[in-house]
Amino acid sequence: MATRTLNWNPVTQLLCLEAINTMERGRISLTSLALPLLFAVMAHSPARAQETQSAPEAPQDDSSRQLHYADESTPQNNFVFDLNEQTAYDDNAYGDNAHRVGSSIIQGGAHFGFQVDHERSEVSLDYQPEGLFYLNIPGYNQANQNLSFNAKFEVAHHFQLRFQDAGFYYTGISSPAMNSYASPQLSLSPSLNQTTLFPLARVFSDEGRVDATYQSTRRSQFDFYGTAGNRNFSGVVNTDENLFNTQTYRGGMDYTYRISAASTVGVSYLHQNLRFGPSMDETESPSVTYSWQGKSGASFSVYGGPDYVRLNDLLYFPGVAGSAPAYVGVRNHGSKWQAGGGASVGWRSARTSVVLTGQRTVSDGGGFLTAVMNNAGSFDLRQSMSRRWDFLLTGVVANSTSLSPLFGGGALEDQTGSAKFERQISSRFVAQLGYTAGRQRATGAIPFLVDMNRNYVSLGLFYRLGQVPLGRH
Repeated sequence: MATRTLNWNPVTQLLCLEAINTMERGRISLTSLALPLLFAVMAHSPARAQETQSAPEAPQDDSSRQLHYADESTPQNNFVFDLNEQTAYDDNAYGDNAHRVGSSIIQGGAHFGFQVDHERSEVSLDYQPEGLFYLNIPGYNQANQNLSFNAKFEVAHHFQLRFQDAGFYYTGISSPAMNSYASPQLSLSPSLNQTTLFPLARVFSDEGRVDATYQSTRRSQFDFYGTAGNRNFSGVVNTDENLFNTQTYRGGMDYTYRISAASTVGVSYLHQNLRFGPSMDETESPSVTYSWQGKSGASFSVYGGPDYVRLNDLLYFPGVAGSAPAYVGVRNHGSKWQAGGGASVGWRSARTSVVLTGQRTVSDGGGFLTAVMNNAGSFDLRQSMSRRWDFLLTGVVANSTSLSPLFGGGALEDQTGSAKFERQISSRFVAQLGYTAGRQRATGAIPFLVDMNRNYVSLGLFYRLGQVPLGRH
């Protein structure tokens, strides 16, 4: 098979000229939406490339092309460098139904990652910056960041240490997109509430976790862990309506016993500390667990148990007009029992990945509320339709209801969904057409305007620029 060396000059000139022309017009155009597709066609056209001969490769049929999962997005013992570009239209760029403004967007980003495996250690790092240029909203451009780190060390024959950290820095409800080579895999729920949307605010979020795992026998294992999470908001237009900055601290223990080659049972205990400025809520959560992993790629897991919640919340309300103080603090102390649990069902093969999850857990209120009972369900499907076409479908439905009476039963209802088609142009090029819809509604005494609807259409390219071997393979 012939390999192609791209001639970047005509493509780069076209991108720059079209971006300038679109910004001068100040409106979305058919040309701007078709730009990534034109880029893909030009990059793959023989008239724009030089061909060099290489060793012939065996032909591939449709069944030989496999999906790339999230744990395989950076090849082992390699450093990779990816570029991506998207042209998009957002019909509610501010995330505010009362002041709805649509805008066309040019997005450019990159992905730097490496994964190094040795006999007794694994280390990986992924960094994904992106810039978004709003052609219809001067001064609203964004520079977003996404950084994750993972390290695992076998300290002794039956003892392992693992360190994980993930940080985000972004504006509004848009976060840096993962490169299109990955499909999500089933993973532990994060310590911070991920189901709420943040219009008109700059968000810094970071979560870290440390695990110490001891395999006491061939069938049994102990995992002691601690997590710390932090979410801060800035750039809120009205300073009287600042969102709740959140800090979470969790510690716990999991014990699992393998009852067969495919099944495990276990018990776990979790202590959680949620802090919102002068407010602090705590939970104690014992549970029992069961998981099953079939040889065909199917999997199932379930956990459940009681949650004991202690509340200590302080909320400020406006005082009587014309008198001091301007705000009056009201504190609530209390405790309550809640039922918690969750389940997941998945199936993973060479050409299909599908995961359904549901959970009921005590979490933070995403900046709008203090502690909440979060009920959430999600669906994720990725299907390889042919040798060069993939289809992705995801959805999340969630309800976050306040546990404190100070919010009068306040709750947030969120629904998000996304559908994407991917076309593999070559071994390094992937084109993607996507549609994302989001909806959020608030009820009860929530002191912020958070109702919103959003539709987002994008057309983009992902390009693996380089891959450098590191160490042994």
